[in-house]
Amino acid sequence: MKRWWLLLLPFVLGHGAPLRVMLDFYPNPNHVPLYVAQGLGLFTSAGIEVELSAPADPSDPAKLAAARAVDLALTPQMNYLIARGAGLPLVAVGALIEGSLGGLLALDGSGIAELDDLRGKRIGYALEPLEPVLWRTMLRTAGLAPTEYELVYVGMNTLFALLARRVDAIGAFRNYEALAVEALGYRAVFFPQEEYGIPATYELVVVAHPALLRERPEEVRGFLHALAGAIGFTRDCPAAALALFEAAVPELAGDDLTRRSFEATLPLYAAGARHDDTACWEAMQAFLVAHGLMPRAYPSEELFTTDLLP
Repeated sequence: MKRWWLLLLPFVLGHGAPLRVMLDFYPNPNHVPLYVAQGLGLFTSAGIEVELSAPADPSDPAKLAAARAVDLALTPQMNYLIARGAGLPLVAVGALIEGSLGGLLALDGSGIAELDDLRGKRIGYALEPLEPVLWRTMLRTAGLAPTEYELVYVGMNTLFALLARRVDAIGAFRNYEALAVEALGYRAVFFPQEEYGIPATYELVVVAHPALLRERPEEVRGFLHALAGAIGFTRDCPAAALALFEAAVPELAGDDLTRRSFEATLPLYAAGARHDDTACWEAMQAFLVAHGLMPRAYPSEELFTTDLLP
């Protein structure tokens, strides 16, 4: 048996103000290890109290961490790098999901089987300026020029736009929208972004204002050790982990889409909460700089720290 609990050190901390941790979105299977850490008492064992909250807008978490309105925030690595490039005072301290989840989604039977079948089609997206850059990059690898398709802003309800045939494909996550269309009786055609010109990415990193690491380092260390332990438990005991998540988020309990989404995400939880693949950081920065989403690249030591990881 893997001894995930050995990641937890006997922290001796005072119970001060709770650590305010903002998710990147409403609670979903991406966040199972956080609820496992709460349900198993791993945060308590580390001597900390953790308050989890969801953002009103998915673009808010990194901004709120930079403004110190929350202590820690989950955000995609790409969004974090764009925020750093814009001057926000942030540092990445760990990761929750270590692989890419995004890509383009179409419906089987729509005449789209290969990426170049999107020639002459409409592609829906929700977030600017990042998504248009991602989808143009992917389509370029299939030999499509920007004049050969149309990018259409459809707001956050991209799935509805696809099912209503307002667009022919959408930016989507393989562990949610691609499964949701199948739950509705359709067959998904999914093109993973990392197979079409987008560098590998950490889907979710944990970021903080640098001052937090100076002021409350042992509490952040306790959080990361508990998270790493919870990720280990989730990988070793997935049924028990899902049960803990469903107990904490009862509106998703017993839902088949929740189960399938969790199963799709399980291999991608970041072992040890680690986020220190320097090549990944360098490649993603180079991509964002090349497409005008960052003004310059930063040395790795300015972007992330491993000092507080197990």
